[in-house]
Amino acid sequence: MSIGKSAERFGKKVLVFILKIIIRSEEISPDKIIPENIKRILIVHQDRRIGNLILSTPLIEAAKQIFANAAIDILAAKNLKILCDDNPLLDSIYIFNHRGFIKNPFKLIKLISSLRKNNYELTIESSNPAGTSFLNGWMTYLSKAKYRIGFAGGSGAIFTNIHVNPDRTKHYHLMKQELVNSFSKENYDLKPKIFADKKETELQINTLKSNFNLNDSEKIIGLWIGARNEKKWNIENFKTLYQKIKLETKLFPLLIFGLEEENDYQLLNKAEYNSLRFDDLKKLKTFISACSIFICGDTGPLHFSFSLGVPTIGIFLQDNYGTYGYADGDKNFIIKPAQPADMIEEILESINKIKSNLK
Repeated sequence: MSIGKSAERFGKKVLVFILKIIIRSEEISPDKIIPENIKRILIVHQDRRIGNLILSTPLIEAAKQIFANAAIDILAAKNLKILCDDNPLLDSIYIFNHRGFIKNPFKLIKLISSLRKNNYELTIESSNPAGTSFLNGWMTYLSKAKYRIGFAGGSGAIFTNIHVNPDRTKHYHLMKQELVNSFSKENYDLKPKIFADKKETELQINTLKSNFNLNDSEKIIGLWIGARNEKKWNIENFKTLYQKIKLETKLFPLLIFGLEEENDYQLLNKAEYNSLRFDDLKKLKTFISACSIFICGDTGPLHFSFSLGVPTIGIFLQDNYGTYGYADGDKNFIIKPAQPADMIEEILESINKIKSNLK
């Protein structure tokens, strides 16, 4: 670890220690809150990772069902606004511009002022159940809400006054719903959802058919080759899978690349492999919604696909598939860590199971 990073962590620990002394929020029992009386809620989610926000969308839906009379706003990272757009459960979307606020702190002050004017009665600190975020907690506190709920543990917990201990044996999206389950007799089990424009999806399908000379009966299967570090399956495995799909099924495979896979994309033989590259989340969302099946490692587009209702096959190289994967034995499958050849065969078996249900 660098000296700078060590100094940063030490400084943060000192700051948290001081704030614990200054901020003495009295713990409030959820029983004190009458859901019908709550009129405005803010969900603070500044995490910049795609998957974590998508996995938090059931929290929005659960909050709307429990606090039926409340308008719900969200504070989200700038790069992920597209994931909140078109969500009918959200009344307003506020943007947290991490880099922009560093350059111009006055814009952050303006944002805080706007939030405080809304007189939120309840603010939900929606950071990682494994350890709450200081920044997320700080913005939750600055919202001025009387009731501030978040997970116990982590530096963000000093800013909230209702704390939830998550069951870490559950899937991530179920843990997030625990933030509001205590306000209801019902234990919610809602699935992640994001929304794609139907007209844009139809246009994307027609464009793909035209660009790749596909007939109406050919179904598109997307293979997202990217992921970070130890989560990334070797591109040669994807190439082998691509060829087997092409030979053994009637599906039309496409290798899909993101910005971080630019080098792989440039080296790819485009004459041998049909491929696309995306540098825009909205375009990627529309493309995935146009697929009949989507195959992906443990990364953001995996959650894109499932939350759009597209049959999804998740390739996992670590034992965290119970927390982040999707499996129902029908249209969504988890491929667990194994030898590449065995995983490829299991993927093909999963494709055939999904195919039997495709229209």
